[in-house]
Amino acid sequence: MTQPLTLATLLPALQRDEAGRYQASFADYRLASVFQPVYYRSGSIFGHEALLRVQAADGSALRPDLLFTGLDEPDARRLDALALLMHLHNFAQARCAGCLSLNVQATSLQVDGLLPMLQQLLAALGLGADGVVLEVLEYELEHSPLQLAGSLRRFSQAGFGLAIDDFGATASSHGRTRALCPDIIKFDRCMLLDQQQGDGGRMARELQLAWQIGCRSVVCGVETAEQHSAMQELGLELYQGYHLARPAPLPVCELL
Repeated sequence: MTQPLTLATLLPALQRDEAGRYQASFADYRLASVFQPVYYRSGSIFGHEALLRVQAADGSALRPDLLFTGLDEPDARRLDALALLMHLHNFAQARCAGCLSLNVQATSLQVDGLLPMLQQLLAALGLGADGVVLEVLEYELEHSPLQLAGSLRRFSQAGFGLAIDDFGATASSHGRTRALCPDIIKFDRCMLLDQQQGDGGRMARELQLAWQIGCRSVVCGVETAEQHSAMQELGLELYQGYHLARPAPLPVCELL
């Protein structure tokens, strides 16, 4: 029988490493958090995106998407919820300024217990929902628009920020994006590369959409100074990529 997703069933899987950071056990895998900053045009930090790192029993690294792909739906939801709890603990211990962005599987958002569980944990950690942004992939919104949009609205009404990730990687539906009215649109790296190769019309159209619905725009995958300058010239507000900062663990400022 599948265990319900509650703090009581998930927290025992968390352990601290030697530095005081939280890790987690899932089956034969070790889970860890790293965080990549997102920057304003000015260079100050807007927030951090939490990223999952997976280590197999033999010490080798495994891409998180490959682990999720091999799981049935209940186990995938458990893994997702466990990663969220781990990331939130590690972010809270760092006492960082700015928001925290969390990647969430579409099916997890449709679990009735996830919202109250996150609200309970945020209260315990001294964090507010208004400082947490939930990121969903654009293609997931395209594949199950009605169910996912309804779930996202519940989280939005509870104060969480919403972001559409990998925007532009597939054929984008402006109608669904307008209806959802996310707080952030994260442009896929392919749009940056198209812009550099002279195909700037698509990026301009998608930026216009972001401005029309009043959401922030992030360009992802900025890997060179040239790319950074080119995106700044377009007027994007937020920037993320290896040129600016690589994902890394956050410091532990307070044990929670």
